[in-house]
Amino acid sequence: MLDFLLLTMLMRCVKLTWILLWMLFYLDITINAGKILVYSPSYSHSHLISNGRIADTLVNAGHDVVMFIPEYLSSTTKFSGSKLAKIIRMNNISSRYDEGLLGGETEMMRQKNLNFASRLAFEHIGYEMCAALLDRRNELDELRNYGFDVAFAEQIEFCGIGVIRYLGIKNLLWISTTPIMDAVSYDLGIPAPPSYVPTIEENDNGDVMTLWQRAYNFYMYIGAIYIHRKGTDMITKIFKKFDPNFPNVREIAANASLCFVNVDEMFDLPRPIIHKTIYIGGLGIKQPKKLDQKFSNLMEKGRKGVIIVSMGTIAPFHGFTDITKIAFANVFRSMPDYHFILKIAKDDVTTASFLEDVPNSDLVEWLPQSDILAHPRLKLFIMHGGINGVMEAMLRAVPVIVIPIFADQFRNGRNVEKRGAGKVILKLDLTEITIRNTIRDVIENESYKANAVRLSKLMSEKPFTAEERLVKWTDFAVRHGVLDVLHVQGSRMNFIQYHNLDVFTVAIVLLW
Repeated sequence: MLDFLLLTMLMRCVKLTWILLWMLFYLDITINAGKILVYSPSYSHSHLISNGRIADTLVNAGHDVVMFIPEYLSSTTKFSGSKLAKIIRMNNISSRYDEGLLGGETEMMRQKNLNFASRLAFEHIGYEMCAALLDRRNELDELRNYGFDVAFAEQIEFCGIGVIRYLGIKNLLWISTTPIMDAVSYDLGIPAPPSYVPTIEENDNGDVMTLWQRAYNFYMYIGAIYIHRKGTDMITKIFKKFDPNFPNVREIAANASLCFVNVDEMFDLPRPIIHKTIYIGGLGIKQPKKLDQKFSNLMEKGRKGVIIVSMGTIAPFHGFTDITKIAFANVFRSMPDYHFILKIAKDDVTTASFLEDVPNSDLVEWLPQSDILAHPRLKLFIMHGGINGVMEAMLRAVPVIVIPIFADQFRNGRNVEKRGAGKVILKLDLTEITIRNTIRDVIENESYKANAVRLSKLMSEKPFTAEERLVKWTDFAVRHGVLDVLHVQGSRMNFIQYHNLDVFTVAIVLLW
């Protein structure tokens, strides 16, 4: 009887100990938890996915995270990209962004790249969207009263940086959704020598360039900075209407505590960085789940395997010319040993007619991309080069063919070639011959798969995961406030000082 009582008391003590330990653990999380705002305008589903992964990772780390989504793209009304964060939306801001995209997909598909005029037009659309958002600034009071410790904003537009300052949040954590954007490096003072650092947007250069390619790269860099300054000056004018002393949003960006870059450094081209640059490529890409019956059946088709074709949501497959669609159909038909799964948009009513007599093809409006990329029968991923899809493919060790459409996709495609994990076909070079020859080269040359496997190992086995980096650095910023010790003096110098042109001028005068 005594032994039974002692055993009962011991079990109760153990149970009480576990309860106390759990309470201490919970208390520690609560004490160290930060109030975090993730500002995420709905420019596209992929941007929401990237920012949603950041939000969910921080929620899992014990933080109180709010994801604020100004609705720019109407098709994202019911989509947030986050499963765990508190979502606050501002819907029906303006139809201007939807109008800008209307028909734009066809334009993007049929020209080499977006010219400076088109990019300036995008800045004007951003200005109009920002002005419409600030016209409803009374709706921001809920955010102002939340008492956020830090706020995340991405580089795709600078209205968010202004809104964060308008809300009284001083600690900015900046996100470069792509490899370090030219505007980001310019504002933060990150060296970006045009001799070997290709600009990000609309530039089909790698890091090894001829004389004329370097000249073109320099031209693209000057153009990118001009557009950036023009756009940020317009955004700043909006905020100065409410506060004449409001700083230029470039200055606010330059004082960001940290810059999280949504690319893996094992994949990206090596380049100069600064202390506040934190790479988080591959964040939130989870272990693959088992496919449902529909996709399991699709993946069993094709004697030699399956090839996936997906061109994203901003400029989907139906934006291609009819000639290009016929070329793809002929290529599919000529390779009966492989089964092709083509992702199309929900409103695509034309593509199916081109593939009616192609038995080794299936059309889907959605696919579990991350999971399907892990399937052993997948031989090739043909894609547009969006960074999220590229990161997923590289982590899953899948060779790719990139058909870049706009923005950073050219750069991402050339990175794939640099790593030997795939090839690029420029959209204006798409013919039946180029498509077929490139597919055969990538699936029949074993070096592409071998390089993809090596890159996957480098990305997955490097010392610190993207999740660890994001959480630990965010925790650090929450605890210590604005990390002004990481600010680079170069971001505060003018063009003449930064490049020592005054020194050269004095030297020439004295030596003359």
